[in-house]
Amino acid sequence: MIRLYAKLPRTRALGPCLRFAFWVQGCPFHCAGCMTPDAHPFEGGESAAIDRLAAEILAVDDIEGLTVSGGEPFAQAAGLAALIRQVRAHRDLGLILYTGYRLEDLQRKASDAPGTADLLGRIDLLIDGPYVAAQNDGVPLRGSANQRVIPLTDRYLAHLHCYDSNRPRAVELHVEIGERMLVGIPSARQLAWWRSSKEGPAQAAAMTACPSAKPPSLVGT
Repeated sequence: MIRLYAKLPRTRALGPCLRFAFWVQGCPFHCAGCMTPDAHPFEGGESAAIDRLAAEILAVDDIEGLTVSGGEPFAQAAGLAALIRQVRAHRDLGLILYTGYRLEDLQRKASDAPGTADLLGRIDLLIDGPYVAAQNDGVPLRGSANQRVIPLTDRYLAHLHCYDSNRPRAVELHVEIGERMLVGIPSARQLAWWRSSKEGPAQAAAMTACPSAKPPSLVGT
């Protein structure tokens, strides 16, 4: 089982090409300024069976890959590794993952933390480090300047120039009955607007700058 906070079958705001994105529930970091505090408690969200989530992903036939955030994905490393293994048994989908940990810390703990090495070995592009609100500098794909965009395979190397400091961040507003969802990595100004918007319903979910947080509680990446 995987504990989920939110999922979105199609987005272009969280990496190259069309992607299936989902946010896991539970985070030990509690980054100040995270727009998704509702994704922090480990007892929140809903449980998803790995085989059912894999089938849901595979049913979206026009995606190139997955983007996983949270919450903290490495808090559920074994379950996520099993999910990616099951999905890739049928299709070669890329994997972009956000984590509040530094890559070096994950590598050090890989031998002791169940699933960590397995999940690390399946990631194509890693965005690492905690979100620091004061360093939200508007650079695409990452939320703050302390974070790194690290290719762990060559799958997305040709796309990395799209995420330099001279390009604006992309965000999407998804509207469904009863809720809105802001998807992407908003700038500090966009984040302030989203939080203060009187039009934002209580069930809105925003995908934000925090590497491990996304929807929320404005609800609120």
